[in-house]
Amino acid sequence: MAHTKAGQPRRLTFGITRAAALILASLLFVVAGCSDGDDSYSSPARDVPGMSEDFRSDGTFPESSPTAPDDADAMRRQIIQTAHMMIRVDDAAASAAEATRIAESVEGRVDDRTERPEIAHSAGSARLTIRVPASELDRVIDEFRELGTVEEVTVSARDVTTEVIDIDARIDSLTRSIERLQEIISGATSAEDLIAGENALSQRQAELESLQARRTYLADQVSLSTITLSLTQRPAGEQNPAAGFWGGVQQGWEALLSAVRTAIIGAGLSLPWLGFFLLGGGIIYLAVRLVARRR
Repeated sequence: MAHTKAGQPRRLTFGITRAAALILASLLFVVAGCSDGDDSYSSPARDVPGMSEDFRSDGTFPESSPTAPDDADAMRRQIIQTAHMMIRVDDAAASAAEATRIAESVEGRVDDRTERPEIAHSAGSARLTIRVPASELDRVIDEFRELGTVEEVTVSARDVTTEVIDIDARIDSLTRSIERLQEIISGATSAEDLIAGENALSQRQAELESLQARRTYLADQVSLSTITLSLTQRPAGEQNPAAGFWGGVQQGWEALLSAVRTAIIGAGLSLPWLGFFLLGGGIIYLAVRLVARRR
């Protein structure tokens, strides 16, 4: 009886051990089956030698996330400056030539120049579109002020730093994408993969060229500021007003001369009328005398 009771724990332990072994074997079998199932799957990209998994079925790569710009690059602000000036001058053509000389003296240029000569009831004028280095903009504006009487000056600035950073990141991403596509095309083993790769490459190259053109344009606008200069010629006889005390004396003297000229002109205009009234009065006087004698 004692022997029977002692054997029961052994049989119980052996049974538990066998059950645990069976469960462990079953789990290993399931895991092995899942692993075989995963290995049996291959993406279309894996079936073609040299094709990477990020190559889409339409022959394109997913967009790579642009790298963050360096802090130093972000600190360099990209500013487009433009200015508009309206100046009244004595000679529009001569002032336009002087403005051109000023622009060329700072390595600038004139992109557009239009001149209109003085004609009846219309003063001469000139309009110029001038590009000068951004660092010389203030200096050039100050020199243009000396051309005549400034009627209007407008200077504006537009910050394109964010746009430039975005374009640079997209250019970098497209450049790397094109390099990967070229590697894939060189290793393609089927006509279908070759055509898909070439189509994707053409699309990416067109996008890259467009971005590069936009980047070049922005760089030109940032480096060279644009000044639109409008020159209007004063009517004949109108002088550039002087400033200060002597300017006031000069304007007062000119006003006095103008008043004298006006008085002289008025006297000249009244002389014919004075003669007319004298003649009429004389005729009336003679008529009255004749009538009085007859009576």
